[in-house]
Amino acid sequence: MMAIPRKKWWFMRLNFLLLALTTLLSQMASAALTSDDQIRVSQQSVRLIVAPPMRLDVGISVKTKVLNNSGTHMEAAFRETEALLIGQRLRGEFESNDNWGVVRLFPEPSVIPQLSVQLSILESDGRELVIEAITRAVTGETILSAKYHDISVEEDYTNEKRDPFADLYATVVNDIADSLSPLSYQESYLRRLSSLRYASELVPESFPDYLAQEADLFTIRREPSRDDPMLIRLHRLQDYELLFVDTIDEQLANVSREVSGAYYLWMRASKEQLDWLDLRRERGVSAETLRNGSTFTRLQAVYAAHRSLKVHEQELFELVLELENEARATAVYVNEQVFKLAGTLEQQYQDWRAILRQINNLESTL
Repeated sequence: MMAIPRKKWWFMRLNFLLLALTTLLSQMASAALTSDDQIRVSQQSVRLIVAPPMRLDVGISVKTKVLNNSGTHMEAAFRETEALLIGQRLRGEFESNDNWGVVRLFPEPSVIPQLSVQLSILESDGRELVIEAITRAVTGETILSAKYHDISVEEDYTNEKRDPFADLYATVVNDIADSLSPLSYQESYLRRLSSLRYASELVPESFPDYLAQEADLFTIRREPSRDDPMLIRLHRLQDYELLFVDTIDEQLANVSREVSGAYYLWMRASKEQLDWLDLRRERGVSAETLRNGSTFTRLQAVYAAHRSLKVHEQELFELVLELENEARATAVYVNEQVFKLAGTLEQQYQDWRAILRQINNLESTL
């Protein structure tokens, strides 16, 4: 059997690895979400800020629908954390406009704020971001339902302090502000409706006739007295619920500070890989052209970039897992007691609402 020279063996090995890499990237690209008429492509420059007609509170809930290609818990945890990062960045865009009320991230849609924004992350790979935003008023009316698709360019990754998809978030917020104009209700009415809907959800037996519902739309039928002790107690319980949300928010802010740098590097490296794949398709780089010296040199650089991507990815995933374990428990101080909650954010939120019902039942009995 004839021996293969060492230099040629390394050349063949690298050829094989590069072909495997390009095949993998081709599969990733073919699995990506394609644009359709329902997806709005954001402009590459941020539009002027649109002022909403009313100073309403906003609640953002977010979930990811990005495929877990590896099927691992590590990637699943990363995608969940990524969704929270995107939700926080959308909130930051709301807060850049002083005409909005309080903007919070909720583990699930809530009737406490007058506007509920439900975000779904459909595609995210550093080069493209596709989200669906459904905004509903506390009346139940859907005021905006749209998909947004933004493609980053090289200039978006020249400043680590600026999000590559900042123009998408600005477009979403501006569209929501534009959509509020047709609302026929006053701000004060929406706030009272929020209060009654919260009370009806938490203790429905105590507020049976105050709301009228037709299909998914809610209106106020009658209102309790401002001095009603039951309503006063429900207002206090609502404050307790917001205390939990704000406590969770502090944890998420810490996660964002820890992860943002690694997430930025991962997005940039991922974009570089996907951009190269497009270039390969345009120039028709095939197995035959790998024999060309200049092509081989370029592919060596691509392979090095791919290794860099995998290093950033591994560091990011491990950091996410570490922070996820730290954020599995929450302590809330209420009524001179410390309540400890554990599990996912959704589980903790449901457990906390159950505790609030117990507090209401106890105080009602007393």
